[in-house]
Amino acid sequence: MRKTQLKRRGKKTTQWGKVRAKLKVFFQTAGITTCELRYPGCWYSIALGFAHLKKRRNLKPHELFVAILACNPCHDRIEILPEAEMTKIVQDVIEKRNEAIQERWKNFLKKTLDK
Repeated sequence: MRKTQLKRRGKKTTQWGKVRAKLKVFFQTAGITTCELRYPGCWYSIALGFAHLKKRRNLKPHELFVAILACNPCHDRIEILPEAEMTKIVQDVIEKRNEAIQERWKNFLKKTLDK
């Protein structure tokens, strides 16, 4: 049986790895360590990942930084929605964060996107 070779990491995957590392540090220092959506059936602090404004294939590089923390079931729940609804949900969650986190978030984005 022949072994198939895995494809090399693409540009988008490499870029996401760098962004993800920065987001993890920001979210931990801001105290965001559980699912921000909390829908029924939420796993709360298990299998967490970042949910973005848009479907991944439609994201521009700078939009990778705009995300919320969500468990897999909650993320799946918004992922099946039309992109406009998903965007509104993510934006609403970001806007509802307390003022201190909001200020840190703005500073984080400004520093990160200015580089």
